[in-house]
Amino acid sequence: MNNFPPNIHPTTYNLIAVAIGLVLVGDLDANEQNSLGNWFELLGQYLETNAAQQQLIESRIENNNININSKKNKSGGGPFTTNNNASNQNQRREVDFLLDAIDKIYEELNNIKEQMNNTP
Repeated sequence: MNNFPPNIHPTTYNLIAVAIGLVLVGDLDANEQNSLGNWFELLGQYLETNAAQQQLIESRIENNNININSKKNKSGGGPFTTNNNASNQNQRREVDFLLDAIDKIYEELNNIKEQMNNTP
């Protein structure tokens, strides 16, 4: 079942649900709609709860579960620091990369602006 749900555009995926809802509404009275709607909500809640628990277990196994409300984080230790509060170098490199990219974009925009101003 690796291909379900299918890899289709999110808007199309939502429109399919709307179409099914429209088809079902036409043949059901208000009580039947309410009953069926609640059943679908329960089904969705079950799937969401199951997925959330699975994500929790996986994040604990991968040791990337961060509690931003913990005493450690509130007392100065953040999710991006180690036990000795040293900065995480991998994330520092990522930030530096993004800052460099912003500088390059800024330079390129200024070059384009100059070219547009110099064009008759």
